[in-house]
Amino acid sequence: MKFIFCALTFSAQIASAGLQKYSSLVVAEDWPALVEYLVDTHGARLRARPRLSLIRRRDDVEPDGHALLVDPYFTRIGLWSAALNQPIESNPDRVNEGLRHVRPRADVLLVTHAHFDHLLDAPEIMRRTYARLVAGPTEIRLVESFGISPNRCQIVKQRTVRKIGPWTIRAFAAQHDRLFGKVPFDRCPPAPREREKLPVKASDWCVGEPLAFVIEAAGKRIYIDPGGVPGAPPDPRIKDVDLAILGVALPDSRERFGEAVRQLRPRYILPSHQDDMFGPIDRGFTFGKMTNFPALLRESKNLPGRLVLLDYFQPWTLR
Repeated sequence: MKFIFCALTFSAQIASAGLQKYSSLVVAEDWPALVEYLVDTHGARLRARPRLSLIRRRDDVEPDGHALLVDPYFTRIGLWSAALNQPIESNPDRVNEGLRHVRPRADVLLVTHAHFDHLLDAPEIMRRTYARLVAGPTEIRLVESFGISPNRCQIVKQRTVRKIGPWTIRAFAAQHDRLFGKVPFDRCPPAPREREKLPVKASDWCVGEPLAFVIEAAGKRIYIDPGGVPGAPPDPRIKDVDLAILGVALPDSRERFGEAVRQLRPRYILPSHQDDMFGPIDRGFTFGKMTNFPALLRESKNLPGRLVLLDYFQPWTLR
């Protein structure tokens, strides 16, 4: 059994996707369109920006394949809508288009925190894929406000372990990077008494309780977090993972990158949350304006593990 990773956004060729300069780091291979996978993020997560897919692949297509999604986000709210704290909502058409690249059903949806670029599309994705949500209390509350049954939601906190399908999922406390010295949307509005009350503005999707996850299956261990702050590496019990997917959107998480990698000692490192989260995904991968991949690349030369990149919807097998 093998794992395959795939960036979860629209397909784009490296030559036009903003990764051409780093083509030697981009991993990809051919595979049948319908196999078994785990999707991140933006994730991964996988806000990876790209959102990433981890796929357990077999020699032929299995109708009972499994899928685990992490922070999938297709809507791509515009920059000014977020910056001006305007009303926002999930775009069903964009979600539908994104899910064309994912199996019709999924076992579970993991969410690392409640910001809109991680959670906004979760209710629509759950309706379409029948996935169960595994996340912190704030994330669960926001999703249930859209009419999602509590029976399909599982709250996790630090050291919680869940076994769903072929996946063993371990949750760990995490932190979110700061933007201009402050965690974005860090104050959650009071929980509404009316169950029908929905989040409306970008700030209603507050950070919640950031989590990191270790996902185990098929003899592989994958660590994923949304980023963090210097001086707060991953839990010291997590080490020697096969793949570390680390959020690096902002200066805090990039400054933390080295200590996180040295703690995890991964075989492979996939920097996540690097693409422009405000641009429509059908234009292809573009590095976000606040990212600095050249700095990560220089630092990675003195760190354990091999640094890799993924283009949108281009798969890669983790052996």
